[in-house]
Amino acid sequence: MNKIHGINRLLKLFSSAVIDQALLSGASLCVGLILIRRSTDLQYGYYILAINALLLLTSLQSAFFAPSMVNRLTHLNPAGRADVVGGLYRAQRHMLIPACVGAVLVTAVLWCGGVLDRHTGPLVLAVIGAALLTLNREYFRMVLLAYHRPADVLRSDAVFVALLIPAAFLATWLSAPSLGAILGLTLSALVGGLLLAGFLRRHEPWNIAGSQGILRQIAPFALWSTAGAAVHWTFSQGYSYLVAATLDVQALASIAATRLLMMPVNLLSTGLGTMMLPLATTWLAAHGAQAVLRRLSFFAAAVAGIALCYFGGLWLFRDWIFATILKKSFAHRDQLLLLWFSAFLVMVIRDQLIYLLVVHSRFRALTAITAVSALASLMASYWAMRHIGEIGAPLGVLLGEIISVGGILALSLRESSGPLAIPG
Repeated sequence: MNKIHGINRLLKLFSSAVIDQALLSGASLCVGLILIRRSTDLQYGYYILAINALLLLTSLQSAFFAPSMVNRLTHLNPAGRADVVGGLYRAQRHMLIPACVGAVLVTAVLWCGGVLDRHTGPLVLAVIGAALLTLNREYFRMVLLAYHRPADVLRSDAVFVALLIPAAFLATWLSAPSLGAILGLTLSALVGGLLLAGFLRRHEPWNIAGSQGILRQIAPFALWSTAGAAVHWTFSQGYSYLVAATLDVQALASIAATRLLMMPVNLLSTGLGTMMLPLATTWLAAHGAQAVLRRLSFFAAAVAGIALCYFGGLWLFRDWIFATILKKSFAHRDQLLLLWFSAFLVMVIRDQLIYLLVVHSRFRALTAITAVSALASLMASYWAMRHIGEIGAPLGVLLGEIISVGGILALSLRESSGPLAIPG
């Protein structure tokens, strides 16, 4: 009976997480489609650069806080959990507010110096505001998911999406749709963050004065995981800045638009990933490293199978999608799609397999693997774009993902071959 109850609880957790990520996936897809259809390639390119900057910041936040926080919450009583959550939240605020003030001052100097203009200056300022509120929202999402409360996250994200999509549509009536879309994201993040904070306060209030000096405690592991996240971003998303510098911002539109069609698969994998860290930590304590690797491999195979089915359908209907939905005609469309298909197939496998190494805090090894992958990816992308144009960008990403998943798999097999200490 207990086993059946555990399976039902696991299915409920995953279904909520998948529904939530399906909601976010649909919203991101809608916003992208709205901007592709109703704005210029230049404005869409600016939006992609802004969103990728926000993605970097949220990735760094998750990598720095999540592993150590989940490990602690798994083994603490309610008072201890309240101290950890409150202490980390206090530390984040103390870092973010001065950082945002400094970023605004730097932006003002660059604007006055002519580096930024009347289009890019306001956009950068909007991104700074969006970053502050997005990181606040993502922190509470991370905590509630660590508490295994995806239903609360889903309710908040539904409101977030209900605000975000109309805001993006209204933004296309402005002279700068990219700026309007980022301002809409800022408002949505503000409301979503307030809702999440309310859900967490009702479930288990945090102690804002708790866990003094917690940053010093988690920094030895957190800095390595954060460095790994930053390096990984350089080849998974940083290619967009390489495209803008090597070709131009408008060239980014065709690359980003074809990549946008992969978003449902990416966010399905991400949705599972939000629950995999707490679950992998629990599995490790109960069953050991080999069982964790087997279960992660099963999830990787399942997500890869779903991805292949999605890719097959997308390929069959690609002409209709571009003519009717996107209303765009891109050169090298089919080549870009095939390369993104391949890159995302490898990516979703890597997204699941990585958690054995994460729960064992093997962040130095992960950073090394990611650094090699990123360097190879950026060099390949730059060389390919110089010689064959736009399709060189996803070609480099594919190479980086292959190197990354190969290194993670090899290290995971070695980690699971013998008994290992469970990190506290």
